Amino acid sequence: MNNENIKQNFSVIPGLNMGLFSPKDLAGILDIINRYDVPATKITGAQRLALLGVEKEQMKAIHEELKPFIRESVPNGVTYVQACPGQEWCRYGKADSFALGKKLEKLSFDEPFTAKVKVGVSACRMCCTEPYLRDVGLYASKSGWTLVFGGNGGGRPRIGDVVAKKLSDDEAVDLAQKCLTFYQKEARPTSRSSRFMERIGIEELKKHVFE
Repeated sequence: MNNENIKQNFSVIPGLNMGLFSPKDLAGILDIINRYDVPATKITGAQRLALLGVEKEQMKAIHEELKPFIRESVPNGVTYVQACPGQEWCRYGKADSFALGKKLEKLSFDEPFTAKVKVGVSACRMCCTEPYLRDVGLYASKSGWTLVFGGNGGGRPRIGDVVAKKLSDDEAVDLAQKCLTFYQKEARPTSRSSRFMERIGIEELKKHVFE
């Protein structure tokens, strides 16, 4: 294969409702992809849509046509939320992961974060969205949500710390916001939550968020 012919351009479409599509929406997205002759598509690990091999001059037009299928992003919100199918679609699910994910997507903060903030929501202890490896992770059991903070994958992986258990949906969202607000105010520039937690420790975080 001639390397000069390989198209390495790609564009990731954010805000596609945690990877959940209605058949009607999927048909609309597919129509756009076909009309622009997009060479390949991929659902990313973050449950977003990647358009592969797209020419740069096409990207703006494609994004414009995809707007009806994309949720409006909030100012200074999290980078993305991953969610499993939840109790409505999975026999193991103990809670509505999409409903909680939508609430977390709407969180807005006074200032932008200095680094990515990834959220994983799993409706059972199998933790399909890897909440222990997310900045904010939540997984459900019969007694409620467990919130984990400061996880990270990548080259320097870190298992997140359990902040609290047996949380309702509203309690989980409120505590996630408190953890992220404290991180936002106290983290060093470009520091991910994993490095932040290595520096301050779980007890210091709990002291501030449970005051």
